[in-house]
Amino acid sequence: MHEYSVVRELLAAVLPRLEGIDGRIQTVFLRKGELLVLSDRALEAAFDLLAEGTRLAGSRLSIEETGARVRCPACGYEGPAGRLADEGFHVAIPILSCPQCQGPVEVRSGRELVIDRVEVLTPEEASPAAGA
Repeated sequence: MHEYSVVRELLAAVLPRLEGIDGRIQTVFLRKGELLVLSDRALEAAFDLLAEGTRLAGSRLSIEETGARVRCPACGYEGPAGRLADEGFHVAIPILSCPQCQGPVEVRSGRELVIDRVEVLTPEEASPAAGA
């Protein structure tokens, strides 16, 4: 699974930025473009496994999927990609042709994988007395 390689790189990017920040890491928020062929469940499982023994141990990975946006050089359309929906399978697959003129499009977004933010509980928030 290449999700493990992706999470390994994610940890390599996040952990150095957490040095010098006090508190317990609660959540790592990730934005994932819908055109990336990555399983959310596999990303979460890899995160749980690879975070063990690091400051991220016990935190969770929250994944938000972002839609594909396209631009058509022929007619000037810029916006969401069209969709092929199959109610029987409960999926809607983005179509990479112009929703207006059916011409070829440039993908503007939908391939990104971005660490959006990290939620850190301050030492006061993380202590058991904080809830009392």
